[in-house]
Amino acid sequence: MGCNQSTIKEQAAIVEDDEPKKTMSAVGATERLVSRAHRIQAKMNSSTNNGGSSDVKAPPKLDECGNLMIEEIVRRTNSSIFTETMTLGTQEYPIHVKYAQWTQRGYYPDDPHKENQDEYRVQNPFTNSERDAMLAVYDGHGKQGHACARYAKKHLGKCVEKQVRLARVKKYKEQLQAAGSPETKVFDPHKWPLLNADEYKVCCEKAFAECNQQMHASPDANDKLSGTTAITVHFHGNQMIVCNVGDSRAVLGHWVSDGFTNHDEEEKTEIGHEVPERPVGPSKIFPSQGGKMLAIPLSLDQTPYRQDERERVKKAGAAVMSIDQMEGKEEMHEHWGDMVLGEDLDIHGDPPRIWIPGEKYPGTAFTRSLGDRLAKDIGVSAEPEILAKQLTLNDHILIVASDGIFEFITNQEAVDMCLACDSPLHACEALVKAAYDQWLLYENRTDDITLIVCFLSVEKPLPQSGEEGTTEDLVALASTMYGEKPHRKRANSIFKSDL
Repeated sequence: MGCNQSTIKEQAAIVEDDEPKKTMSAVGATERLVSRAHRIQAKMNSSTNNGGSSDVKAPPKLDECGNLMIEEIVRRTNSSIFTETMTLGTQEYPIHVKYAQWTQRGYYPDDPHKENQDEYRVQNPFTNSERDAMLAVYDGHGKQGHACARYAKKHLGKCVEKQVRLARVKKYKEQLQAAGSPETKVFDPHKWPLLNADEYKVCCEKAFAECNQQMHASPDANDKLSGTTAITVHFHGNQMIVCNVGDSRAVLGHWVSDGFTNHDEEEKTEIGHEVPERPVGPSKIFPSQGGKMLAIPLSLDQTPYRQDERERVKKAGAAVMSIDQMEGKEEMHEHWGDMVLGEDLDIHGDPPRIWIPGEKYPGTAFTRSLGDRLAKDIGVSAEPEILAKQLTLNDHILIVASDGIFEFITNQEAVDMCLACDSPLHACEALVKAAYDQWLLYENRTDDITLIVCFLSVEKPLPQSGEEGTTEDLVALASTMYGEKPHRKRANSIFKSDL
């Protein structure tokens, strides 16, 4: 497009972050999308302008091409001011995390004042532990999607904390009984044993179900025809547990050595794909900095593009069709294949959706969510798909984001952009800018865009031959999680970065 966000130069002075800057290919120091000075000034102006009693909202400011002006983009942005840090893991093997958060409200010409339906949250300490954390991104949908996302943001973490505490207390009591200990004071979190991956997964499953039922009954979130996605990443001990309902996404940037063969560079390793045979050796070299970074999806979008999810909701009574099919503009078919979003890009804009047979609702483009009360009877489930893994020396970047980021950017492209940035905050900025530009290229609107970016540094000893913690282990774990599928050719990327 002739006019878009990437062509706008900031005129105000840049207020430098505390950490040193270096030259970056992804975001130039003088071409920041939104400087801290802009963000602070915009919030001050917004507070002043909204101080009156009038409920009349001024129309958004547009440029000559009909796109949002930079000051309007700033008003729609909420983000970290600084890159923040936390230390997770165990005392023996700490995990140092630098992270930042960013959300930018979308723009819909037919509804210019539509609320941001995305939410994000980083909770640390978590479950009474400074070394535990929960990262979450929620993407609401429907007329009350913003309320559903806010409800999940407020309550899902509480549900997880409750279940984890109960499980750890129970485990501690069992240990005391097995040891014949007379101790009766069990409510000391410092003495509670850590949960293993399976135990933590059970806690998350219970928490998602509990939060979903609470949302159904809550007057704060009318979820009859509205709901939210939820992608959550939990750090507990040296475990990272990822839970997903919907089409928001978690992606890991994992260093591999130059000896790692990823077939012909056109094929990307995805969760759920058959693990190709690779010679043991070069890919087990640790650390592999100086090699290349592979994007490993820690979640799979739960949409009717997935044949397994499509068949599951059909068995529950759902009709699966696109809007054009429902309106008779296209013949009925199910030739959507088994698209792996993140590897393949859906740029056609008319995806398969879930419908109550004979009705024109709910029309969800996903097969799992929190909320969506009417859709539960046709298989739209709040049961998360969960993956757990031990963090390794080669795990470097973590992206947790709504589909506003990934609609037109692949997993690998997102990881590559983060790698080109010198901090998580700058990575957030670069990805939001790139996603915004792509929305303008393919649509006359932009979706809400929300993400959390983490740079990880794991202190662990080098794994020995045959031990857990290699690249092969990670890919094999991902395959086991979702079952094996044929290896796919990656669609040619349409993403052209001018950053």
